[in-house]
Amino acid sequence: MKTKSHLLLYLSLFAQVSAHPLPPGPGVTTKFIRIDQFGYLPASKKIAIIVDPQTGYNAAESFSPGTGANQYQVRNWNSDAVVYSGTLIVWNGGNTHAQSGDKGWKFDFSSLTATGSYYIYDVARNVGSYRFEINNNVYNDVLKHATRTFFYQRVNFAKQPPYTDAKWADGAAFGGPNQDYAARSRWDKTNAATAKDLHGGWFDAGDYNKYTTFTLAPLCTFLETYRMHPTYFSDNYNIPESGNGIPDLLDEVKYEIDWLKRMQDASGTNGLFLKVGVDNFNAVSPPSGDNNPRYYVPECTSSTLTGCAVFALGSTVYKSLGIAAMTTYGNDLLTRSINAWNRAKVTTSNFNTFQTTCDDQNIKSGDADQGVASQKDMVVTAAAYLFEATGSSEYKNCFDTMYSKSQPYSSNWWGPYYPAVERALLRYTKIAAATVTVANNIKNQKANQNGVLSINDYNNQIDLYRSSMPDAQYHWGSNQVKANAGLDNFDFVTFTINTAQSNTYKEAGESYLHWFHGVNPMGKVMLSNMYAYGGDSCVNEFYHSWFNNGTAWDNVFTSLYGPPPGYVPGGPNKDFSIPSMTPPGGQPPQKSYKEWNTGWNGTANENSWEITEPAIYYQAAYISLLARVMATALTNPLPLHSISIAAERNGPTVQLTWEVDHADESKFFEVERSVDGIRFTRIGQVDAAMNITRYNITDNAADPGNILYYRIKETGLQDEVHYSSIIKIAATIDKDNLSAYPNPVLEQLVLSGYADENGLLELRIFDVSGQLIGFQKWMQSKGNYSRHIPVGHLSKGIYWVQVSNKEKSMQVKISKL
Repeated sequence: MKTKSHLLLYLSLFAQVSAHPLPPGPGVTTKFIRIDQFGYLPASKKIAIIVDPQTGYNAAESFSPGTGANQYQVRNWNSDAVVYSGTLIVWNGGNTHAQSGDKGWKFDFSSLTATGSYYIYDVARNVGSYRFEINNNVYNDVLKHATRTFFYQRVNFAKQPPYTDAKWADGAAFGGPNQDYAARSRWDKTNAATAKDLHGGWFDAGDYNKYTTFTLAPLCTFLETYRMHPTYFSDNYNIPESGNGIPDLLDEVKYEIDWLKRMQDASGTNGLFLKVGVDNFNAVSPPSGDNNPRYYVPECTSSTLTGCAVFALGSTVYKSLGIAAMTTYGNDLLTRSINAWNRAKVTTSNFNTFQTTCDDQNIKSGDADQGVASQKDMVVTAAAYLFEATGSSEYKNCFDTMYSKSQPYSSNWWGPYYPAVERALLRYTKIAAATVTVANNIKNQKANQNGVLSINDYNNQIDLYRSSMPDAQYHWGSNQVKANAGLDNFDFVTFTINTAQSNTYKEAGESYLHWFHGVNPMGKVMLSNMYAYGGDSCVNEFYHSWFNNGTAWDNVFTSLYGPPPGYVPGGPNKDFSIPSMTPPGGQPPQKSYKEWNTGWNGTANENSWEITEPAIYYQAAYISLLARVMATALTNPLPLHSISIAAERNGPTVQLTWEVDHADESKFFEVERSVDGIRFTRIGQVDAAMNITRYNITDNAADPGNILYYRIKETGLQDEVHYSSIIKIAATIDKDNLSAYPNPVLEQLVLSGYADENGLLELRIFDVSGQLIGFQKWMQSKGNYSRHIPVGHLSKGIYWVQVSNKEKSMQVKISKL
């Protein structure tokens, strides 16, 4: 934990008297300098917000910053050296920001890109901010622990060391009689013959129930985010599946999808059951001690359509891994999606009538029903992904007929409430066989959405905290809306819409992330217990049946254990149902927040779940936003298509594997071989497949006695040509050699080495003083590999390039011209 306590302040004053060196950082820390408490990527826009509260629960507090020339500084945390000076810019002429109740100033230090630990210092007031970092991996731990919350949300799965700290350990929950392995029908609770095996999946939120329809947004969000940026999710998050060659995010998604498969199997019709849970509010902490019987709500059109869409998208993503077992898994998902589609055609009379009253909420507590408009969105989503996966005209024709009925398109408002269908609409535009006029209609409508929580608001600086949302959006679950707004900005970039404004979309989208990390009216990181990973003022308690009020997991500071790291609460809610409770009632919208977890206080309900309860859909939206910021914020001088190549010799054969950064933008690949590294001959061709990024071919005519060279020639959709780096295969394998060419290097370094197994490789670049100045990671196939590394941004000098996996580390010295 990096905050300065009263004790540290006392020690600082004592040190001055005793002539001992001062501790690092500012002597006095103020919470009114709002920064991303984890830090910033080097190329990011970096703006601190300095605030003076005027209205709301903290109106009695005040802060008057130094507004003179160069009275704000960025200082090195350890040396206290001033590395940047600047002058505050007042927000909106000094007016109060009504939505937060604060006056404010901004301090822009974006030009500071050097890796290091820093704080903001107010010269006039002699106070500083919390510590923050600038480096390329500043959010790695944040992403890991935010994702690990899904491990804690697993139902019927023990959480035990070494996969968790002992203080958050628990046995497998809901595996007893009449529970998830033998859940009974809500409509026939006493009849053992209705029992179904519905184990697995995640707790939906702070309750222990499981809702099929509520999985659509998080699962589609995760699957799409992974396929956009696969190298940003590693296989080392310390869950039981870590190290299996599959990114841990996809292992978690699979745990939920496997439960959806059981919900389909149990129906006997290829439809999906709607819900599994209890019929009371008597949850027990920890979950393993809860013996409440569990019941299911049978099939509904909305749950069947949910499964159809998720299975179709999951099929494409898991097959793209290039792992035989996952290809089989993906094929099974595709069959399930088609079967669910055919079932839905029957139950909806060819998508004309939809069931909307399947859930009477006897099984508590969320209403899993979906309205007609939402179910039409599901049809469009499923059709897009089934068409992508199969190329069948049935799904294409359905999509072309119904896309204009989807909520974002029919309303011409691509707001933050339709994440699954919005991404499906945009994904359709990337399918080569899509109807051109339909694809253009979709892209053109998205291109006209700059006024929807996007760059118009950003450029006009209408929000002091730089993450614009109207008052109406600060409702129950507003943090999901906030994250989705950020994601909607990144969609312009990912799907190449309004490309001249790409950098502005990135800046706007990233500003929503900084809101979660402390640039908000509460000055609070909107994740639980992140003190060990860079947070200074974090969520300390939130509503969850496991981490409930009065339990050992109640509060980070006042209970025995506190909750685990990384959970995202619901967020400010101006519509809180008990307005007389202030806060969160009676506040400006962005301050309609209170950190507590009390339900019943002995005399009345306090309904803390309306503010602080987490949910899998809030969590997924935040994780997706974080990953997309990480993946797009760095300047990357590589070509549009970067091709990573690996080769493994086995006597007279060579197995070649290559991977491209962008799926769906290639026609075919030609594999070329050379004996001298200069003159290449084509030895084979592989056609590109929709959404597949990894390919392979075997050269059966490789001379086992000679050195051989290979490269991949890629032809894109517009007949543009890109080449991979050249990979050299010696007659004997050298597993312990890392080489770099050219060396000295000006712009592009070709790095060659050997990977002992399929898995994650991490590259770090250090300067001569040992300071980390560059970081990159990727999933690498076993064998010799060759990869382009951009180094044009580095200053002239000597550097060490280090490549590591979980077993070993190698390095090579380079000279940058």
